[in-house]
Amino acid sequence: MAIIAMNREMGSLGKDVAHMVGEALGLKVTHHEIVDSLADRMRLRKSHVISYLHGKQSFFERITTDEASMHIHTTDEIFSLAEVTPGIVLRGWGATALLRQVPHAICVRVCAPRELRATRMMERLDTDDRDRVLAEIANNDEAHGAIMRRHFNADASDANHYDLVFNTERIVIQQCVDEILRLAKSAQFAETEDSIRLLRNLTLGSRVRAALRRDERTRECRISVDANEGNVVLAGIVERHDEIGFCQMVAAGLPGVNAVTSVLTAMDNTRRPRGGSI
Repeated sequence: MAIIAMNREMGSLGKDVAHMVGEALGLKVTHHEIVDSLADRMRLRKSHVISYLHGKQSFFERITTDEASMHIHTTDEIFSLAEVTPGIVLRGWGATALLRQVPHAICVRVCAPRELRATRMMERLDTDDRDRVLAEIANNDEAHGAIMRRHFNADASDANHYDLVFNTERIVIQQCVDEILRLAKSAQFAETEDSIRLLRNLTLGSRVRAALRRDERTRECRISVDANEGNVVLAGIVERHDEIGFCQMVAAGLPGVNAVTSVLTAMDNTRRPRGGSI
């Protein structure tokens, strides 16, 4: 079954579209549920993760947030959810950028003019303070846009990153849902052995990167990871020669990893750098 990845834009009605699609297809809709997992992985309060997502961090939260780890663990969470769940609707968290390369993933943007979104949010929040609501929307848009630029080198508003783009100023929710359902049931976005294999490889690669980030011995290693049918290749430059062995050991100990090949080199001169396999 197709995976449906949607962007998030406050007041666009994207949340309503996602839930109606989920109900029509019998799929789980995931958004805030990821907060618990990320907070646990990074040993942060849930409020810390939420404030990061919405661009409302305090000074202390800004200086204590490891953005690289947040990105690595979020990527691992998204790929893992997409792989283990037989069909899912994923809202936000960069899911559209991450899953764009998966053939059976449908990437959707739901948007609307900012003034209209402000009107909707005022009704939802039962407030007449338009300026405050507009400021909240602008802050939310900037936070989401900044995350997409920094972590995915993508413009969240660029229609080229999506399979479907809906402006709910002119298109009603049911029309959005109908178009998504049409693609979800089409042969073009059906799962194939190749698309499932690609998602499995991407998931394993993200699992290895997350494990390397968690382990104190390899936390600072900035290397590339390529996974193919359980075979993992580690490439890049590390500072010390012993980090090569640590990276191999961390990767080799993960479920789904059959073999690890290292083409890592070390910057120190204590031993002659060389690669190896496990």
